[in-house]
Amino acid sequence: MGKESACIYCGCGCRIKYLVKNNRIVSVKGVKSDEMSEGSPCIKGLTINEVFDKNRITKPLINGKKTTLKKAFKKIIKETKDLAPSEVFFNTSGKITNEDNYVLEKFARECYETPNIDSCCGRLCHIATVMGMDNVYGTPNLTWIENVDKIDMLLIIGSEPDKNYPVFYNKLMKREEIKLFKIHSFSRGSSEREEMITITPSSETCLLNGLIHELIRSGAKSRVEGYELLKRKVKDYDFKMVCSNCGLEKKQYKKLVKAVINSRSLGVFHGMGLTQHVNSLENIHSLLNLVLLKKGKILTLRGEINVQGVGDVFGAACEQGVKCKGMNIIEALMLSPAKAVFLTEFNPFKSLPDTKQVERKLKNSFIVYFGSYHNTTSKKADVVIPIASLLESEGTITNGERRVRKVNKVLKGQPQLWKVLKKLSRKFRKGKLFDYDNSKEVFKELKSKVKDYTKINANNLWAGYDEWPDKTVKHKRFMPEDFDGLSDFTSDKYPFILTTFRSKYSFLSDEATGQSQTLSRNVKKGFLLNPKDMKKLGVNNGSRIKVTSLAGALKNRAYASDKMPRGVIGAYIHYFKVNNLYPLKFDEESFTPNYKSVAVNVETL
Repeated sequence: MGKESACIYCGCGCRIKYLVKNNRIVSVKGVKSDEMSEGSPCIKGLTINEVFDKNRITKPLINGKKTTLKKAFKKIIKETKDLAPSEVFFNTSGKITNEDNYVLEKFARECYETPNIDSCCGRLCHIATVMGMDNVYGTPNLTWIENVDKIDMLLIIGSEPDKNYPVFYNKLMKREEIKLFKIHSFSRGSSEREEMITITPSSETCLLNGLIHELIRSGAKSRVEGYELLKRKVKDYDFKMVCSNCGLEKKQYKKLVKAVINSRSLGVFHGMGLTQHVNSLENIHSLLNLVLLKKGKILTLRGEINVQGVGDVFGAACEQGVKCKGMNIIEALMLSPAKAVFLTEFNPFKSLPDTKQVERKLKNSFIVYFGSYHNTTSKKADVVIPIASLLESEGTITNGERRVRKVNKVLKGQPQLWKVLKKLSRKFRKGKLFDYDNSKEVFKELKSKVKDYTKINANNLWAGYDEWPDKTVKHKRFMPEDFDGLSDFTSDKYPFILTTFRSKYSFLSDEATGQSQTLSRNVKKGFLLNPKDMKKLGVNNGSRIKVTSLAGALKNRAYASDKMPRGVIGAYIHYFKVNNLYPLKFDEESFTPNYKSVAVNVETL
């Protein structure tokens, strides 16, 4: 029997048909009417049948031992009943529905009276994008995938959509007339149509300011607020300054400048290579300044399927007059650790920078983990509560272009998080506040509190039609930024720069995709180095090396890749604790950590 629902992975939020027999997914097919995938999901989506039932959390655990839900609840109450609101922290997650996230936030505010709530994927990935969009346009999202039919050039910066968003990339490849320029700190071009612009890690703001400078020199003007300040800010970003700081040849940069100036309809697409820096918000402002000056179009997507929804729902359960914002993830887990930490579908012991420090910081915290798959965090948690994966859930998600889409229950399994919290709320004598009968009731409540969602028709959603929140541009203003220099420098002791990226065959910390035999066959775990660097170091392809930074050291295999520039080492984020090598450095505005540039040393073993 076929059941349609959403994919479980990225922000494309494709609609997929799951063929189910005896409560098992036997195969997966695309849905031709789906406007995102057009019936052709990516390889990750098409292998969900290989991962849905492996490595799953099926029983509550206390200190790693099976228990009952009643005893798990009792343990939670005992350990947290005397804590102050400031001593408790909750995270929301892009892996679960809008309804689950709304009830989770409401539970935190009502039962623990705490404002210490944050989105895991949002904080670590695109919170700077949301903040920047709000500052420049007054709305968190202006992505319209249909704009791929309206652009003549796409500037891809800090992203690899061919690997991270293949269904979007397929749409792009159908438009042969679009000029493609990919800007990154490594040169992994994916088609002959792409012009690769390889820049020094963390020099993005300099490059973007340089492009704006050249546009203004060519006659570009604007009446938008902040233009005169922008003009003054970028006046010194000439060819010499940009090429020097970004490691570019003048001829290469000139080609990019000419293409941007001549573009009649510029599109931009950015990712973690732009946001996961200590100047993430500056990077985003600089990119949006370029878009605003060119009257361009934004096509950027989001990492997790519902991370946009998490951000939209945030604060909806906050009553008037109550403090809405408390500690974020970096503050609550690393700077001033909360005494009780409620984690949902989030693996901080692998995902945060300097993971050894994370272990030290959370050593004395009481950790509750709500999750569907086992991971490093579930093994360290004091209490583990199994919850439904997206395949076992009903409700809604909001994808990367802010399309609100119905999620249907494909399999019987663990209860959804909102149902677990409904039971737990009774222990706080708050049960009446969570007395929902179904997900639709939850959605109706949340949409009444999320301003941009108020006009969404719940009945249409539950009938299978996509709905859109308000995406009106509220204002326009330039947010001029300075380039303050590179975030990390090489030295005699640390002569290389390490950067990270994602694989086409894995997703985030790999709990689900790591269970797929099909995907695992294509995985190459280890460090990627330029062949000339390997020869100089005396390292053979596939041999083991030791990579050391100020934060720590890791041993793994080295593989030759001519896509890596000299002096730059690459590693996939999914497979081993590469974040051990990144000390905790973060943007002081967005609190997004740096995962893209750290000086390291390489030793042969």
